[in-house]
Amino acid sequence: MAGREPLRVLLDNTVFDLAVTHETRWITTGISNWGNQPMATGYAARVPVYGRKNKSERYRQVTYLTGLTHLARLGLIEFCKSAELSDEQFRQPMGRFRGYGYFDYSLLSGIKIESVDGWVFPTLGPKWMNLPSAAEQQRTRLRKSDDRLFHDLYALLKQQLGEKCTQDAWHIRTAERHNSFCFLTTDGPLLKACKSLAKKEPLRSIRVRVMTPEDLAQHLGVAPVPSHLLSYNDASWFVRMDHTMPEERRRRVGEYRQSK
Repeated sequence: MAGREPLRVLLDNTVFDLAVTHETRWITTGISNWGNQPMATGYAARVPVYGRKNKSERYRQVTYLTGLTHLARLGLIEFCKSAELSDEQFRQPMGRFRGYGYFDYSLLSGIKIESVDGWVFPTLGPKWMNLPSAAEQQRTRLRKSDDRLFHDLYALLKQQLGEKCTQDAWHIRTAERHNSFCFLTTDGPLLKACKSLAKKEPLRSIRVRVMTPEDLAQHLGVAPVPSHLLSYNDASWFVRMDHTMPEERRRRVGEYRQSK
């Protein structure tokens, strides 16, 4: 890859979610007296989401994404997003893609990720305007497109994914139109459909590939790297590598609300 243009990779929002490998957890230090009043004490710290012996498929993809983000920091890979992918993020909790806590860490932190095709925004207004939801507006906008590749991809993918795969078809179309090497995703149904339909047009003829972090890393010869090794990256507060998040999964936004 040295001496060549960076390998352009369009990131699905599932990858932004996957990239949050450390979250903020309360570490209990026991009961202490505050005057005559016993009080529970502790402190907030950054902890890995996953334990070192985690065998899940999700963590396996994390370990390969760790190496890919290092290549991006070296300028060998160019991670990109798109207008429609950003629109999807707009209507979801932003913490899903960046972390909810003060001390959370994402593998994508500090990496410049620009849109290949600008921005698009839903029309918003008060309830009395009876506007369609942002998701409905997006599906309508895409179906009105006159892009032949998109419609061909949509017709093929909906054989297995159903009518609501407009965004999947559009993202693959965007990756192809903007000279991306691959569309990086962990969307299981989409990956399965693309593999099953790979020999049919237009998937058979397009250059772009639909890949997981593991697929891309193995293509480039990148070894997996345990994400706990990055626990101290950009850390400005306490770090506890000997802890993990409960059940070794990311904390949901609703759980933060309940704890207040």
